[in-house]
Amino acid sequence: MGIFTRIKDIAAADTHRLLDLVEDPVSMAKHYIRQLEEQIDQARLALEKQLAAEQQYDLLVARTGQMIDKRTRQAELAVEREEEDIARLAIQEKLSHSKLMQTYLEQREVIRKQVQALQEEIARLLDLHKELSDKLNFLLARSQAAAALRATVATASPGNISKISRGFDRMEQKIMTLESGVLAYRSMDQSNARLTGWSEQDEVESELARLKAVKQTQ
Repeated sequence: MGIFTRIKDIAAADTHRLLDLVEDPVSMAKHYIRQLEEQIDQARLALEKQLAAEQQYDLLVARTGQMIDKRTRQAELAVEREEEDIARLAIQEKLSHSKLMQTYLEQREVIRKQVQALQEEIARLLDLHKELSDKLNFLLARSQAAAALRATVATASPGNISKISRGFDRMEQKIMTLESGVLAYRSMDQSNARLTGWSEQDEVESELARLKAVKQTQ
């Protein structure tokens, strides 16, 4: 398949319709972007070759024109000198180069039209590439937003919220149990402290009473 046919097929594709029909538009967009990039590279390579060919024909046209001018002067000079045989040879070569010049001009014109066509197709492909890239970025943004929303919905679903709430309730009950244990321990510690203090006071009073009794007996 020729380069022009392949470029035309890609450029003429109904991009939006194709993207809407596929199940995975992101993958399809990436696929077409890769295709377009390949076609753009091939078109640019073909354009480089055509430009090089156009330059070669410019050189041929210039050289042939110089040869026509040279033979024209030779023919005129030969006529002035009445050298008809030389004039005939110069005119023959002039006519031959003139026909060759016409061929070169026609071929160069074909190449120039091909260059113009390639430039137009490359410009169209670049526009299509931008369109697809923008479409891809848009789809990726939508996909990421949808994934984030799906994760949020899953996290904040009634069942999940109920499960999380039960977990917090169990955590709260456990903390309350720990707090109750700490309070009970503190209460027991204070009671023991009071009992210890009471016991020491009794011993002090008993020892004081004993000392008083000893002193009175003396």
